[in-house]
Amino acid sequence: MELPLNKLTLKIDSLTYGPYGVGRKEGQVIMVPLTAPGDEAEVRVVEEKGNYAIGELLCLTNPSPLRQDPPCPYVGQCGGCPWQQIQYEAQLKAKEKSVEDALRRIGKLEGFDLLPILRSPKEYRYRRRIRLQADARKRLGFHRAFSHDLIEIESCLIADPRADRQLEHAGEWLQALRTRIQHIEIVVGDEDGAVVFVAKAEGDFAAADDLANSRFLEQSTAVNGLIIFGRGWRRSWGRGTIMMRPEEGLKMEVDGEVFSQVNSEGNSRLVRELLQWGEFRNDDRVLELYCGAGNFTLPVARRAREVLAVEGAPRSVENGKINSRLNRLENIRWIRSHAPEAVKQLRHRRESFSKIVLNPPRSGAKGLEDDLASLEAEMILYVSCNPATLARDLAALCKRGYRLTRIRPFDLFPHTFHVETLAELVSNNELRKNRS
Repeated sequence: MELPLNKLTLKIDSLTYGPYGVGRKEGQVIMVPLTAPGDEAEVRVVEEKGNYAIGELLCLTNPSPLRQDPPCPYVGQCGGCPWQQIQYEAQLKAKEKSVEDALRRIGKLEGFDLLPILRSPKEYRYRRRIRLQADARKRLGFHRAFSHDLIEIESCLIADPRADRQLEHAGEWLQALRTRIQHIEIVVGDEDGAVVFVAKAEGDFAAADDLANSRFLEQSTAVNGLIIFGRGWRRSWGRGTIMMRPEEGLKMEVDGEVFSQVNSEGNSRLVRELLQWGEFRNDDRVLELYCGAGNFTLPVARRAREVLAVEGAPRSVENGKINSRLNRLENIRWIRSHAPEAVKQLRHRRESFSKIVLNPPRSGAKGLEDDLASLEAEMILYVSCNPATLARDLAALCKRGYRLTRIRPFDLFPHTFHVETLAELVSNNELRKNRS
């Protein structure tokens, strides 16, 4: 039986950096969600995008040996874990390939060592922070795949068990609030017992919620703190901080809404690798950009002479200063500034650094290349969560006196396409010095 014109049989060859498997039919790329490399499937084309098309999986005619039965009951509905149907080893290979493809295709980079991806210590139950969307009917859940429709959930298999146990309580809190809420995050730290609810509001704070939140905490045996914030305002009740331990012997207390890596054990591996590559010494003057509350700053400061830590988010800087004192580190200078402005000022003052660490958002560090290169650091360590912007920025720095020597992907986000990466750039002057 022939398939209708918009239906076809397709062999899935690979995965994109995204929620799709990729197949080709008569030269056209067709991207299909919920597929695995090696699948043979009947597909309906639902959208033409010029040089590629989006397909919908109708049925599998010959399932791939790389498939697995996902344990999550919300697969195919929730958009949170688009790779759960793929065996974990195949996920890791796909993430390695997405990093390599970006470096070679976007960055046109060669001659570097691509080290094997470091797997997540936990395949499930790894997220110490989960964000639940709220709708006008005061329901909590995740967005449906490819839409803003809400899927109510009773449990999330990638959530830390301590966070997962609070899903029902988060819903009860939402029902009690008069303030209009956009989303609620359940946040836990590296120590047992600390649970914080963080809500982002749509509009102003409802004064009646002050008493309601105090009562909620009095009645709760598990939740330590509540935070609600909106544009230009913030309210908190109880202890709204979590404790993190990026490496042995260090403690970081951060507010619930401040950015922190969701995978605690994976983050510790990332910190450890960065410290090994950096070989920080007591004569190093280090610049760190996009430092957050000090996830890398504090471990580096234990080894270097001085760290200049730049961050644009005010509360992250406040937390960082508190954690410097908590860990008795007096060699960190915190600067609250957007990275481009800070680097321009440092260049203008002709300051110099032996090493630079940067961990920008997904958009990367475009526009910093000239000013960064002018600081003449012997090494730049770049941590990224986006292979495409990483490749773009590394290529720009390699045109300004640096060479990409090695790169390591880290899987901090199993069952998703997201991948964290650590890259090392060494100045050509330093390379020549080492050869002579």
